[in-house]
Amino acid sequence: MPLIQEKLAAPPLPSTVVARPRLNDHFILDERIRLLVVQAPPGYGKSTLLAERLPALEQPAAWLRLDGRDDAPDRFAGYFRATLGGLCRELGLEVELVEGGSLIEGVEAWLTALPDSAAPGRLVIDEFEHVRHPEILEALGHWLRHQPGWLTLTLVSRTRPALGLPALRLRGELEEIGLDELAFDLEEAQTLCAEQLSFPPTRVSLEQALRRTEGWVMALDWLIQRTTTRAGFDSLLERLGGSHPDFVAWFDDLLEACLDEPDRRLLLQLGVLERFSPALVARLLEGERVSQRLEALEGAGLFLERSDPHDQWFRFQPLFAGYLRHRRHALSLESQRLLHRRASQAWLALGDPALALAQAIEADDPEGVITLVESQGPQLLAHGHFALLARALATLGETCLCTSPQLTLLHGWVSHAQFQFDRTAEAIGWIEAQLEEPAWQELSAEFATLRAQLAINQGDAERAAPLAEQALTQPARYLAATPVSAGAILCEARFVQGRLEESLARIHEVEREAKRIGDDQLLLWALCHHSETLVAQGRLQAAFDTQERAFAHIEHSGLDRLPVAEFLYRIRSQLLWEWHRLDEAEQAALAGIALLDRQGERWTLQCHVSLAKVAQGRGDQAQCADHIRRIRKILADGDYHIDWRANAHATLLAWWQANDDRDAVDRWLQEAPPAEPDTASNHFAQANVRNHARALLLLGRPDEARGLLEALEAQAARFGLVTDANRNRLCLAVLEWQCGHEPAALDHLAAALELASRTALIGSFLRLGRPLSDMLTRLLETREMDELARRRAERLIELAGRQRDFGRAVRLMLDESVIADIVARPDVPELIRTSPLTRREWQILGLIHAGLSNEQIAEQLSVAPTTIKTHIRSLYQKQGIRRREEAIALAGDLLARIQGE
Repeated sequence: MPLIQEKLAAPPLPSTVVARPRLNDHFILDERIRLLVVQAPPGYGKSTLLAERLPALEQPAAWLRLDGRDDAPDRFAGYFRATLGGLCRELGLEVELVEGGSLIEGVEAWLTALPDSAAPGRLVIDEFEHVRHPEILEALGHWLRHQPGWLTLTLVSRTRPALGLPALRLRGELEEIGLDELAFDLEEAQTLCAEQLSFPPTRVSLEQALRRTEGWVMALDWLIQRTTTRAGFDSLLERLGGSHPDFVAWFDDLLEACLDEPDRRLLLQLGVLERFSPALVARLLEGERVSQRLEALEGAGLFLERSDPHDQWFRFQPLFAGYLRHRRHALSLESQRLLHRRASQAWLALGDPALALAQAIEADDPEGVITLVESQGPQLLAHGHFALLARALATLGETCLCTSPQLTLLHGWVSHAQFQFDRTAEAIGWIEAQLEEPAWQELSAEFATLRAQLAINQGDAERAAPLAEQALTQPARYLAATPVSAGAILCEARFVQGRLEESLARIHEVEREAKRIGDDQLLLWALCHHSETLVAQGRLQAAFDTQERAFAHIEHSGLDRLPVAEFLYRIRSQLLWEWHRLDEAEQAALAGIALLDRQGERWTLQCHVSLAKVAQGRGDQAQCADHIRRIRKILADGDYHIDWRANAHATLLAWWQANDDRDAVDRWLQEAPPAEPDTASNHFAQANVRNHARALLLLGRPDEARGLLEALEAQAARFGLVTDANRNRLCLAVLEWQCGHEPAALDHLAAALELASRTALIGSFLRLGRPLSDMLTRLLETREMDELARRRAERLIELAGRQRDFGRAVRLMLDESVIADIVARPDVPELIRTSPLTRREWQILGLIHAGLSNEQIAEQLSVAPTTIKTHIRSLYQKQGIRRREEAIALAGDLLARIQGE
């Protein structure tokens, strides 16, 4: 039989291959291991892994790549014999492999011909899913039982090979590489992007892509192949899903080739479920052999996975699940609704009201939704299912909501949790209009608590406190956690009012009550608020320890996947940034974003603020620019508490300062929340006024800034806001230094260093940039300081010296005098003088050097991306530049000349 030689060679590697040494342990050649199985659905890089790793590990291997025609004993025998012969020749073995007879007879003869010992080698059979013939499977089973120890059979398959794997696994003779191992991790995805994209996506975007694809290599590659910019990657990522036409067509072809019509229909029916077990499916579907059919689908390699290898629960890979939802129109509308109704009842019987409600919404069953929301709403609210409840309430409409006190209450809390404060006020309007009705009076405590919460979020602690106290005097009849919630709001009101000691005393009581009633989310909130109060008092180590208690509570209570945990990750990131532990701060912020992945980007504002601060601390302008872009977008799309806005604005001001963008500072000052230093009794009011002072200083109005900061400092001292006092002193030090008032500047800096012995602040010092080293050096030269303060000053000088001031290159390139200096120098390239750049081209060259993408440059200069491309084309032509790397090198050379570096 003539053989196709291409089938007897390893597959060609793609142009871009990511080496995966983390999987090397699976390739150890051990005489105990008879079989290595690499099994996963298509697109996970199974064959590429072996084709890349085996040569890298210097493991001799012969390949056999099957197709559908090879599931015939005679044909398989011819190819198997040729493959085995090729391996023997590579190993230098003189073996005669006779042909003829049946496959089982051939296997017997070939086993007899092989030596007992030889150098280790592999026999690789790729696309083994084509093998189903009983005679071939029997022959390979016989081969495995008698295979010499130096040989390892290696199977690459979409499906589970029917070769007695459980017995091999129990005897320790099987090595397996599955979907979990083959899925790309972050480092591998970063490598893939770096090799194919000039401007790889940010870590936030790449981690989000990994979560949405679960590391499916084909989907990641699809994203990369269709984008050239970070913004383009983000835009495509937003549209990534199983309903995208590219994936729909691909999945259609796959199912058509692998399954018959009844099994395809079964998949569509299962697609209504987020996860399922044989018992659950039996409640939904009529018919026999449900367990066997599920196992057959799992073995077919069709993106059906067990939630845990040892239990009976299954789930679909997210993109495949999206495809099944998209294709469910193949079922009749009545069939879909019936399945969703049955699923809702089944999930409720299994004790999962969230999935029960999700299915009731899909079933288009208003009565079922009302019943579930009214009966299960308190539990769903307590477990943070805000988005789900919002979907359910939206299906009912205002007419239904405003006539039910329970539904109105839930609508108020859900809209508040999603920062839709106008909707919360709307719900409170319905409440106040009907509060005299008996059914509404029963929920007086709950309504007072909701009104108090809205007041505190509007910054009105004076109105919130008495409402919370009123709620504490009345019994709760619907939301059991109402008294604890009211107590928590009262704590927050006292915090806002600057009564920190009272707030701390009350928060201990809230913690105790939350533990008593078993409300894990309220307890976590209380621990986070406790930490924030300690930070305000300058007790950062105590705040850190409280956060450690909160992390232990999250682990114990299983809250690690609920949105409420983001609060903890966010404040941990803020604290770690202040201690200049940038890697850990970044990890905490990324963990917060991961928790909020399904909630929408608007919730991630604080985490992006932390990431922008980390990027700026590292001098990574490109990453910082991306986070700034996101922060501005999120702020524009939502209405946030002044705490969130003040924190975000401080970071925006630092970015504008680094880039010398005074126009942006001026615009911000005109639109910013008003500065009210006389009422700055909390950290966010202090931060807002401090933002105004920094903006005024950047705009050359130091006297106005000084007045704000001095008034702010008095308030910080009055309310015991030690951390804010520390930051205020730093601002005053920079202000006086820039005004040439050295003694006053050093007085403020010395006071800041003294406060830092309590607060341990580092990040706020380093944020001052270049003036910090000059001031500290002068302070050490002219003042007597205790040993602790001196060591702290020296440490800060050392850290400041390591910081890369990424804004410097941009400012230099934008400066007319600097441009003139460059052009006048005799040692600059001749082309600079003979083909002079325009001012805009100088700006763009500087921004390219700073690491910005075309899109980010366009945003920086407030022009269209197409305009930037035109300028870059002109710049390249004038200077004979072909690639971006050459432009970066040219800018770096020019800057080095004038900086003397």
